Amino acid sequence: MSYLEIPITAVNGQTKYVIAKDKIMLVRQGDATLPNPTAGTVGTTVSLFLDSGLATQEVITFTHTQAAAGFNVADIISDTITGNPGGIVAKVGGIPATVSASGQALSFVQFSAPVLA
Repeated sequence: MSYLEIPITAVNGQTKYVIAKDKIMLVRQGDATLPNPTAGTVGTTVSLFLDSGLATQEVITFTHTQAAAGFNVADIISDTITGNPGGIVAKVGGIPATVSASGQALSFVQFSAPVLA
C-alpha cells in the first residue's frame, strides 16, 4: 500500500497527515461544497474526496496559505500522487507561496490541520 503525506502546522505535536492513496478519488481546489466551492475558499483550501466504502462521501479539507501565481495546490497534490506510483510514501511539499522577481521561491505554502466531513 502507498500513502500521501501532507505536512501540517504542528497541532498537539502532529506535523503531518497521512492518507492511503488508493482511497483518494478526487483532489479539488476549494472546500467540499458541491458542485462549487464557497466563494472565498478556492485559493486557500483544497479538498480530498475519499472512497470510504459507504454510501456517503468522506472529504478531508485542508486550509492553506495562498499559493504564488502560476501554482495550483490541487494540481501539485495530484502530481504528487501520480508521480510516485511505486513508492510507499509520496510527500507534498515545496509549493511556492511567494516568489522573487527572478522566480526564486521566498516562502512556501503551509497547511493547517484538516477538517473531516
